[in-house]
Amino acid sequence: MVTLYVGGHKVGTLADAEKLVPEFLARKQKVEVRDEAGNSIGMFTPTPPRDPDEPLIPWEPDVTREELERRKAEPGLTIDEVRKQLGWS
Repeated sequence: MVTLYVGGHKVGTLADAEKLVPEFLARKQKVEVRDEAGNSIGMFTPTPPRDPDEPLIPWEPDVTREELERRKAEPGLTIDEVRKQLGWS
């Protein structure tokens, strides 16, 4: 059974994750996921809020949220189309 740990203490099982993980992350606590043998298999780590002055894309600092939404709405390419553009097909 997969179990959840916070601060080294068992707090629940994977079945409880949907309820427990958001609660502990809201309290800025890491949630460790362990297998039956007690080995760590993953971790949920709270992240600090994003600095509003930090660019959305560090390598393209002038991009706006509206521009990102426009780009997401554009049609994408299939892997075969990308391979053809790269000359790999």
